[in-house]
Amino acid sequence: QDYCHELICITARERIVVPIRAIGARAVLDFPAQLDFSKCPVNVSTQQTLLVRNVGARAARYQLSTQSPFSVVPTTGVLDAGDTMQVTVGFHPLAKGAHCGSLAVCCSSGEESIHTYLHGEAVDVNIGLSANSVEVDKTFITMSSHTTLFIENRSDITAHFQWKALPSEEDKNEEKRRQCLLRLLKEVSQGNFTEEKEIEKDKRSCGDHTALLSSTVHEEMTKLQEGPMLFSDDIFFIEPIEGEIGPNCSAEIKVTFKPLKALEYQSVAYCNISGRESRLPLQLRGEGQGPLVELSSHALNIGNVFVNTPHVYEVKLINQGAIDAPFTYIPSTTNVGFCFEFAPKKGIIAPGGIQIILISFSATILGKFEE
Repeated sequence: QDYCHELICITARERIVVPIRAIGARAVLDFPAQLDFSKCPVNVSTQQTLLVRNVGARAARYQLSTQSPFSVVPTTGVLDAGDTMQVTVGFHPLAKGAHCGSLAVCCSSGEESIHTYLHGEAVDVNIGLSANSVEVDKTFITMSSHTTLFIENRSDITAHFQWKALPSEEDKNEEKRRQCLLRLLKEVSQGNFTEEKEIEKDKRSCGDHTALLSSTVHEEMTKLQEGPMLFSDDIFFIEPIEGEIGPNCSAEIKVTFKPLKALEYQSVAYCNISGRESRLPLQLRGEGQGPLVELSSHALNIGNVFVNTPHVYEVKLINQGAIDAPFTYIPSTTNVGFCFEFAPKKGIIAPGGIQIILISFSATILGKFEE
């Protein structure tokens, strides 16, 4: 604390005022004028530790603050005169380019704030996928097949990766907001609020109900924000979904394809990885294969037959695939179609199996026909 006073001397001719000032002991923390992080990998936390000493004559009760992408630990504390402490300043840039900020040091004893200029440059490092797209071999439905690729880390950092469902953090936040609103709309339409909230809604005014709904939205958004929204798909599966890669190493990624229908499937997964500003897209493609069945003969020449005379023929259904093949006879609606009978009309053929189909024919009209 500073003190001031006045010494007044009065004579017959004049009045002399002598100011007296006493400056109290100060706390002085010797922070540097600037701190340069130089070039650092983007999307990676880089730290520098400062050894700070209180060179003043009294204890310093301090507060430290800065702005993103910079951080500081500790943020508050007390440092006695002559003592030293470690202060860790972090730099975690999410975008490439130059970043600058200020580390503010405030003491509660009334000293002016000290500012340390912070600067750093974020750059992409040499980390990438061995392939931008993978195509899995044609796969029978209900079965699975897989292929592999690599995440290659040609840098000097340890990289952490996660496979994400969306291309950016902004898209993730937008999707979470959309999911939250859809969930709330569904709950409101189905009347699925909890009993407590229903009672509150009945008792409160319209304005209170709006506040309650706003609070519910906030609660749901908070729950959703906690989720990382990793890649999730019913057809394509990625393993491992997250992990770490050491410097100048690579990680093998397994992509599994499990088709549910005989269709062509496509999807995109995004690799969020330390040292890269943007998520790396991976195109996923695959085609589902249904039962593979062939007839032993594609044509049956009946020849000349008498009217109302029954004839029986047989053909073979051969399952050349790797899965069960269910079959069902679809009756014909033509004029001659009702003259044919098939047995069995339905069944299941095991992989590699053969089903004999008996075809009974009894003509009721004259003339040539092709069915």
